[in-house]
Amino acid sequence: MMHEVNFQYAVGQSEWVTQDRSDVELETRRGEWHDFVDKGMLPYEKYKDRFEGRGIVIVAGNQKSLKRVRVILRALTKLRCQLPIEIHYWNDEMTEESQKRIASLWHKMHFNDLSASSNILKTNHNGEFINYQLKTAAVINSRFAEPLLLDSDNIPTMDPALLYESTTYKEYGTLFWPDIARTRPNNPMWAITNTQCRVDEYEQESGQLIVDKRRYFYHLQLAAWFNNDHADYYNQFLLGDKDMFRFAWHALKTKYGSPSKWLTSVGTMTDGYYCGHSFAQHHPDGRIAFMHGGLVKTIAKEVMQWQRNNRGGIFQVYKRSDFDEQHVVNVNVSIKYDIGNYLPNRPFNLDTAACTDLYDVVARPLDEILPGFEETFEDIGGYWMLEE
Repeated sequence: MMHEVNFQYAVGQSEWVTQDRSDVELETRRGEWHDFVDKGMLPYEKYKDRFEGRGIVIVAGNQKSLKRVRVILRALTKLRCQLPIEIHYWNDEMTEESQKRIASLWHKMHFNDLSASSNILKTNHNGEFINYQLKTAAVINSRFAEPLLLDSDNIPTMDPALLYESTTYKEYGTLFWPDIARTRPNNPMWAITNTQCRVDEYEQESGQLIVDKRRYFYHLQLAAWFNNDHADYYNQFLLGDKDMFRFAWHALKTKYGSPSKWLTSVGTMTDGYYCGHSFAQHHPDGRIAFMHGGLVKTIAKEVMQWQRNNRGGIFQVYKRSDFDEQHVVNVNVSIKYDIGNYLPNRPFNLDTAACTDLYDVVARPLDEILPGFEETFEDIGGYWMLEE
């Protein structure tokens, strides 16, 4: 059965969805990035000695993100991970004292101030908005030659070091993971990057990403150019860093590595209402490698506490498409909302949670595919927000 495609950007959300950009505009933008590639790239030879080894890169700094990092560190400890970690922050977000406190939790931790003049790639910071550009900057400026970029709300469920040994990573030198939506055929980015629209490709979900900078230093610079230098333009039809990486690879006609499995939605089932708040993302061999709780932050404390006390927690069930390895097949999936009508004595001003749903898939117990994760989430302090 064919379903309506879950495209990023709805009709009415952006003018380009119904009104194509002019050929003159597309050609001008195409010429700009061509010119950057020809004349503006930093030479790898000049910086190659600053990169060495493998490690985890996390952009954090404010108190909430650092609390999430502590959860990640406890998870990695349970997994006996030995990778070093590098935290990137902006200016005075992290004091020396906060660095010492979090460094005491890991055997080898580094810090990098992205506002410092010593960075290879200079970037900016806007205190009022989500600073997606910091992620592309962190990857380039990282001391690691093979950084694993990890969002602070993304919990590894296996030792991430195993990903480097996958045949997919060894072949392509990259691992990019899929999101739930697809890029509209008339999205200007296809034409700007001289790329034919792909019907078998989901958008990129950059809560986790691995790249070998020794092979792709220039690709990363183009992604950062889209995301840093020209963000006001490209963020009209791409959501921050995530697809800037993907389209930089498309622009330079380079295939990236990706797991064969699409994401699995994970969440709660309450009185027949499913709310997917996390994405389980996979190792190329099919095992779950990450639990990215991108929408956990939207769950009201009252709802989270009630689920924890009465339903065994928030990691209850999962939905996995029967076509999760057939990306050309369109799945009935989208974002919806949970207003918490099931909550006893529901406050009138209860925050609404955002959820994903695969509407034609039956929810099944999470323990079938990831036994004991709810208990692990409790053990590593995942419910820290309830103590605030």
